[in-house]
Amino acid sequence: MFCSQCGTQINESDRFCVKCGKPTAAASSISVDAQQKLNSGDGVATHLSFGAPENRWWIPFKGKTSFPTGYEWLEKRNTLLVCRNHLVLVEGDEKRSAALDVIEAMGVVGGIVGAVRGVKDSFLNKKLELSVEHAERLFEDRLLVWCKKSDAIIWRYHEKPWMFIKSSSEQLYCPFNSKAGTLHACGVLWCTADSTGHGKGDIAGLGCRIVDAGHNLPEKKVHEAMAASRMNLPS
Repeated sequence: MFCSQCGTQINESDRFCVKCGKPTAAASSISVDAQQKLNSGDGVATHLSFGAPENRWWIPFKGKTSFPTGYEWLEKRNTLLVCRNHLVLVEGDEKRSAALDVIEAMGVVGGIVGAVRGVKDSFLNKKLELSVEHAERLFEDRLLVWCKKSDAIIWRYHEKPWMFIKSSSEQLYCPFNSKAGTLHACGVLWCTADSTGHGKGDIAGLGCRIVDAGHNLPEKKVHEAMAASRMNLPS
C-alpha cells in the first residue's frame, strides 16, 4: 500500500503516512466505525482503566473545525495524563506560575526550576490514579477523553537552522474517544512562533510515534505548517 500524497510505502493499518503525515483510508474507516458504534448505542466507555499516570502535561487542543457541544473545553488548557498505554485528557488544569513557566524555558536556572517541578509532579502523579468508576463517570459527563498511545502521533517540524543551530517544533495528534465519537485533535508541544514560555519537556517520554512533517521551515511558517496538518485530519 502506498500513500496517495507522496507515494511512500505504508502498512494497510497505518492511519497516517510515516513520511508526510497525510491521513490514509484506515483513518477514515476507524472514524466511521466509532460513529457507527455510537449510533448503535455501543459506546466506547467500557471499563476505563488507565492506572497511575507516569507524567502530566498542561495543553490546549485544536481540531480541523470546532469540537461538538460539551467538548468546547478541549481548546482551553487542560491536563493530559500520560499513562502506561493511554493518553487521557481531563478538563481543567493545575494553575501554575506564569513567571516560573518563562524561567523554566531559560538556561541553567530554568533547568533547576524544571527539575524541581518534575520532582513535584512525579510525587503527585504517584498519588493520582483514576479509578474505573471515576474515569467512567468523567467520561459519561463529557469531562474526559482518551486514546491509545499507539494511535497518537507527534508531528515534528524542522525549522531552518539559525547560525548552525538546529531546532524543531512539535504538535501531538490524538484520535480521542468521546461520547460524541472520535475527536481528532492536535496540541502544540512547542512552537517558537507561539511565545508560550513553556519548554519542550520530555517529548519522547510521551511514548508516541514521531513523524517528520516539515523540513527547513522559517520560524514564521511553523504555525502555517501545523494548521495545514490539522486541515488534513479526518472529519
